[in-house]
This record gives sequence, C-alpha cells and structure tokens, in this order.
Amino acid sequence: MRFLVLFAFIAAAVAPAGAQTPGGMAAMQYYVGTWACTAAGEPDSNATATYAIENGVMRDSVVVPPQGKMTAPYQLAIVTMFDAKNNRYVQTSLDNQALWAVSFAKAFTGNTEEWVNNVTYDGKLGHVEVVRTDRNTFDIIGYSTMSQTKPDYKVTCHRS
Repeated sequence: MRFLVLFAFIAAAVAPAGAQTPGGMAAMQYYVGTWACTAAGEPDSNATATYAIENGVMRDSVVVPPQGKMTAPYQLAIVTMFDAKNNRYVQTSLDNQALWAVSFAKAFTGNTEEWVNNVTYDGKLGHVEVVRTDRNTFDIIGYSTMSQTKPDYKVTCHRS
C-alpha cells in the first residue's frame, strides 16, 4: 500500500545533475516517454509511468498491475503545468482509490526539486524530493509531513 500512496506525491522532473534547467515546461521534456519504477525494499512493487506534454500541459499516467497482495490494478493520473505569473509548477493528482492532491514546486535549477502539498484528500500535507541522478534515472523520496526529515518511501524510475 505504501507504494500506491507514493504515487499520489509523484512530482515532475528535475534538471540533469549540475546543469541549468530551462524555464517553464521546457524543463519537463526530460520526462517525456515511459519509465519503469520500483519502490525500495518492496520487490513486488513495480509500476509504469508514461509522460506526455501537449499545449504546455504534462500528463502522467501511472499504472501498477496487480502484484503481491493486490487484487486490482492501481492507476494514477497527474497533470503538471508551469504558472508563469507565480513562477512555480502546479500539479494535480487523482487515483482510482479517490486519493487526490494539489502540489507546488518553485521554478528550479540543479538536480533536486522540492514539491509541497497545498491541499490533499485527507488534509495531511507532506512533501516530496525528486532527484534526477542521470539522463535515464530519477528518484522520488516522499515524506508524510512538511517537517519530517526521515523519508517514508523511495522510488527509483528508469527510462524504458
């Protein structure tokens, strides 16, 4: 179940290590395509994330087929855009278990991006760190509260 909840916090991409990130949605081109993702410490937790950008909006579809004790597939839809007026990325997510969130990240440079929840289905606000380790790998590190320093989960995604 931890693996399912982690995708409610999946964030958009970050810049390659040590590189300057282009502004706005151009920074998200890294993600376009399909990724295979696995949760650390949970061998039966595998997912596929597919990203596409059209008209300045990035859509991400995450699918976790039944595995382990799961009896049904898990699906998550994420939409991300750049809010130029407020110089931040805005992301909404909704899954097939009625979990939803609205999150923000400031425009960024470097290889780490910080996302914070603004509102969630249960009112509990957390934060996520996304670290692009190279051209074909990124990590998602999730925290269930805004002040938490020990992560609840870590997911690694590789370009398929």
